[in-house]
Amino acid sequence: MERARPQDLGEGVWRFQSSLWQTNSLLAEAGGEILLCDPAFSHAEIEAIRAETERRRAGAIRLVVTHADFDHTCGIPYFPAAEVIAGEETAAKIGSGAAEESLRTYGPPWGGDWPDTALRIDNALPAGQEAECGAFRMAVIDSPSHGREGSAYVLLDQGILLPGDHISAMTYPFLGGSVARAIEANERLLEAIDRHDLRWVVPGHGPALAPAEARQIGEKDLAYLRRLEAAARKARAAGLPDGYALLEVYEVEPPRETTPDFEVYELRTSNARRVLEELALR
Repeated sequence: MERARPQDLGEGVWRFQSSLWQTNSLLAEAGGEILLCDPAFSHAEIEAIRAETERRRAGAIRLVVTHADFDHTCGIPYFPAAEVIAGEETAAKIGSGAAEESLRTYGPPWGGDWPDTALRIDNALPAGQEAECGAFRMAVIDSPSHGREGSAYVLLDQGILLPGDHISAMTYPFLGGSVARAIEANERLLEAIDRHDLRWVVPGHGPALAPAEARQIGEKDLAYLRRLEAAARKARAAGLPDGYALLEVYEVEPPRETTPDFEVYELRTSNARRVLEELALR
C-alpha cells in the first residue's frame, strides 16, 4: 500500500489520495494555521499527512469531517490537538458512538489499524451559513453523503468545494439512506458550483475536478438518482412482485463504471433495493 503523496492545488492547498477507493484528504495552509479535511486512510498514509501538517504549521490545526463513514473519520485520533469540526447531524452520529463502532466493524477487512481512541467533534456547524474557523472562511452546505448525513464545505478564500461522497469521476452515487435526501444534496451542490468562485472541486473519492467537470458529473448523478426514484415509483404503482420490481429498478443504468474495490459492495443492486425500501416506507 503506497503512502499518500500530496498534489499541489495552488493557493496553499494540497490533496492526498489513498490507494484504497482513491480516498481524498485535503490540507490547506493560511496564516500559519492548517485546515485538514477527512485525513485518511491507512496508518502510514495518515502519518504522512500528519508529518506534512507538522512541517507546515505554526498555529492552530482544524480538522473538518464531511460525514461519519469510517474512511472519513479514521484520521481524527491522529490529531489530538486539533479542533474537530463537522455538521450537526455528523456531530450527533459521532457523539452517539455509531462512527466508532463503524471503525471497529468495517476497518479491519481493509487493514484498518488506527489508534483505539474515541472519536469526537468539538464544533458542530449548522448548514446554510458561513463560518469563520480561524484563518479559514467556509460556507457550510447541507449535503448528506449517501443520503444519510453530512455536510459539504466551500473554502471561500481558497476556491475549493469539498462535497464529501458526491460528484466523483471514479464511481456513481451509492445510497446508504434516502434517495430523496441524496437528490436534494446534489441539487444544492450544483447550485454551489454556480454560486461560488471555485478553482477545484475535491470529492471524497477520485480525481480533483475543475468546476465545469464537476458540474457535468453532478448533473449526470442527479439524473441517475431521479431515474432510480421514478423507476421505483413505476414498479410499485404497477404492483410488481418484489423480485420483478428489483429488476425494473436495477435496469436504470449508472452514469459511469466504478472500481472493483467499490463494486464488491454491489452498488447497483444495493441502490435498487434501497430506493424500493424507501418508497415502501413512505
